Amino acid sequence: MSIFNFKKNLEKVARYNGFSSVGVTSPDFADIKIKKRLELYIKNNWHADMKWLEKRIESRSSPRILWPEVESVLVFTDDYSPGQNPLKKLNKKETANISVYASGRDYHKVVKSKLKRIGTWVVKQLDCEIKVFVDTAPVMEKPLAQKAGLGWQGKHTNLVSKKAGNWFFLGFIFLNKKLEADLPETDHCGSCQKCLDICPTDAFEGPYKLDSRKCIAYLTIEHHGAVKEELRYKIGNRIFGCDDCLAICPWNKYANISRNMSYKKTLSDLPLEKALQFSDTDFRNFFSGTSIKRLGINRFLRNVLYAIGNSKQKKYISIIKPLQDSQTDYVVDAANWAIEMLRKNNG
Repeated sequence: MSIFNFKKNLEKVARYNGFSSVGVTSPDFADIKIKKRLELYIKNNWHADMKWLEKRIESRSSPRILWPEVESVLVFTDDYSPGQNPLKKLNKKETANISVYASGRDYHKVVKSKLKRIGTWVVKQLDCEIKVFVDTAPVMEKPLAQKAGLGWQGKHTNLVSKKAGNWFFLGFIFLNKKLEADLPETDHCGSCQKCLDICPTDAFEGPYKLDSRKCIAYLTIEHHGAVKEELRYKIGNRIFGCDDCLAICPWNKYANISRNMSYKKTLSDLPLEKALQFSDTDFRNFFSGTSIKRLGINRFLRNVLYAIGNSKQKKYISIIKPLQDSQTDYVVDAANWAIEMLRKNNG
């Protein structure tokens, strides 16, 4: 099969498997700014407790260090565009607000399964070796996707596409055969900075500069332990992630609602009262197959307590009290804070 025919057929196979687009790029980064940006991120401690980012900077800045035989990279996008504006959920103070990407099945498993099917086809067509990656290895995903022409890294540091806004996952197939690369995408953010202005915690130090230590997505998902008190009230009812900077992006007007049923909201609106009374078994069963399960019951309860503390509903105090005897110190701290906030905001 000619390389030209391969690319045309690859696009068909990608669409058949549910991906919205696919691009081809080389594994080499000529732009040294990519590595310098990562080094600045680490130097300023914007990565917070995500210490694994420190350990493999070289691997992240060069796919060839990750796999010396790689000659080309196939990059895929998988849309998960919501059917409505997720910012409206912020007004439901008694409901747990879960980030759009985590409302359905765990994307790692969904995307990887599809990539493996396509990978089998690629190997047959090109007689090559491959490696598949979905957010599980030190891969500079967004720069590679931009090089492949699928979008650009916006001022909120997420990838943005003219065709899909910023509601999509990325998947990668590395192969040891050289293919003609697609043209890279350029930055189309212009003077817009809506994503920076809307951030509830002012987590951006400027365009393209995110301080994870203040980012609600980091605080509710990656952070272990108690959240600083001055940030807790800004979390609102968000118990897993934050969509504000994504949802406000003007390019979303071109995004189509995702056709992938795996990402359709499988979690019904979860009342905070119900969430707070989950046992460990309840938690595992309710969030089985989703990204939220990896949070664990204690960090989950911590987040729910912060949301309840922000609800201004004094009725919750009685169901919070048992958690003041938790064996986890940051859960006890969150319970005490929530009760204090509810009493303070109700006279």
